[in-house]
Amino acid sequence: MKICFKGNLEGIEKGIDIMSEYLDFTIAPEGMEVHISQVEESILHVSLEQNVAHIQFQKKIHFFRGLGLLLENIRTKNQFTITETPQFDTNGVMLDCSRNGVMTTESIEKMVRHMALMGLNLIMLYTEDTYEVEGEPYFGYLRGRYTQEELRKCDEYAELFGIEMVPCIQTLAHLQTFLRWRVTAPIKESADILLVGEEKTYDFIKKIIKAASAPFKSNRIHIGMDEAFLLGRGKYLDLHGLRNRYDIMNEHLHEVMKITRELDLKPMIWSDMYFRISSKSGGYYDPNVEFSKDLIEAIPNDIQFVYWDYYHENEEHYKTFLNKHFQLNSNPVFAGGIWTWNGVTPHYKKTFATTNAALSACKSEGVKEVFATMWGDNGQETNVFSSLLGMQLYAEHGYSKKVDQERLKNRFKFCTGGNYDSFFDLGILDLPHNVDDIQQEFGQPDNPSKYLLWQDIMVGIFDKHVEGKNLSIFYSEAEELYQNHVELNPEWVELFKVNKALAAVLNIKSEIGNQLQTAYKEKNKKELEQIESEILPLLTNKVQELKELHRNQWMSTYKPFGWEVLDIRYGGVLSRIDTARYRLKEFLAGQLERLEELEEERLFVDPNISGSDRLGRMNLYNQIATVNPL
Repeated sequence: MKICFKGNLEGIEKGIDIMSEYLDFTIAPEGMEVHISQVEESILHVSLEQNVAHIQFQKKIHFFRGLGLLLENIRTKNQFTITETPQFDTNGVMLDCSRNGVMTTESIEKMVRHMALMGLNLIMLYTEDTYEVEGEPYFGYLRGRYTQEELRKCDEYAELFGIEMVPCIQTLAHLQTFLRWRVTAPIKESADILLVGEEKTYDFIKKIIKAASAPFKSNRIHIGMDEAFLLGRGKYLDLHGLRNRYDIMNEHLHEVMKITRELDLKPMIWSDMYFRISSKSGGYYDPNVEFSKDLIEAIPNDIQFVYWDYYHENEEHYKTFLNKHFQLNSNPVFAGGIWTWNGVTPHYKKTFATTNAALSACKSEGVKEVFATMWGDNGQETNVFSSLLGMQLYAEHGYSKKVDQERLKNRFKFCTGGNYDSFFDLGILDLPHNVDDIQQEFGQPDNPSKYLLWQDIMVGIFDKHVEGKNLSIFYSEAEELYQNHVELNPEWVELFKVNKALAAVLNIKSEIGNQLQTAYKEKNKKELEQIESEILPLLTNKVQELKELHRNQWMSTYKPFGWEVLDIRYGGVLSRIDTARYRLKEFLAGQLERLEELEEERLFVDPNISGSDRLGRMNLYNQIATVNPL
């Protein structure tokens, strides 16, 4: 289709040119007239009547959402009027680029285009040590760190659509991958925490803040400071003795903020440490937490707290904690979560339950800034683009008081080319229909797809959890389902091929440990021979296929650094299958009298699972693959 834009295109013309390459329109004088006008009121108005369209918008990002709404609806309607009121000043995403998956600049630009059509206007790249710092060769060494030029390029691209890029770094904890190097000894308190109170530490922090903020037009910066559980309990304790953690935390914050003020930056931090320090139980989500007057008065008045909560499904809970943040003299930012850290697949059931409750509360309590985190805990096994449906949910919350489900589905199809039901089904591998998936109010979902993939065949730590569950039937059905989704999502074939291959592996692997042990104890050599000669070779092929598809997916999204971790994990699975066959052959040939691995009774990893239909959860590879030190 041809479009002729009428009005002032200053600031949006380049963005329009880019969108014309990806959407089905060209810019031509003889095209349909689209009159555009920027207004002061926070409103988005899109209409079509008698083949003449209008887009009224306040912010640049609103225009690009409006353009998407126009192109989406013009396909099926001769005339329409759409009016939306933005619910938030800032609504966007935080992409984890520190858990091994460092997105390529091309992938970031692709994400930005989807965000623009959705109407999301904030993007953070969470980079613990994955950005270039002059004079610090070990900072991000062999981790795929971004160069200053790469980050500048991404920032300039995002700005074309009115999307603000904000650096998101760490200035206290979560620096384990950097602090592993011996050169960091003078500024290291413990495995992942900087040694506060030292001049060398603040020289280093100034260096990284300057480096992190330099490529970006925004003067905002997220400086982290979350989950510093052992603050003051390592080298600091040796130097200064036992001190109140709040005093240490506050002194450090004030020192870091001297740096941000000098650099004319507006900082924000995760809020949990102030809650943990003030709670008698030491918890972040303690409803009885109370802040002393001295604590409140000592907090810098130019810091912004980020309230992060990915767990609760009750709107009243979020209202309570938002108001506790207001008590800290802060205009808080809310950070929710798209559950991409559950294993190899996202968990959309949990994502929708928590997001709907949280964002409804934010709108009710007048919170004006929100963003969705997409963490990649324990190796970034889940591809970041599987989170697009969660991003669309955030976007639709951002332009309506209540989300309309049918509109959400249509918007998602237009903005991404993906099918709503297909993307939601990406998470079903952790939701077998024959087991209980009901969670506690503050619950984390079970993740059998992860532990069944990585656990051992001969010494399966989680065999007891899946005993008698007949999960192979479920995973066989899932394999067929994903084949249908492959056909429904031509733009996202890789996502569904990986899930299909994973289901094929789990179809065998979910049962094989218990099958082996049962056949061994029953002295059923015929079944053991079948497992060794037929089932395990088939499993080897299925794992190899999954690894190759997963690798292709990774290399299309991330830099190659970090994939070696998943290569090692897949290699471990394949090697242990080979050893299982070796052990079975020796036993069946009479060279071994017994297989000790199969004689030991299997126990529940979590005794609370015993007697329930729950499958249990474990998200750490080293506690899945073996009980021995890894």
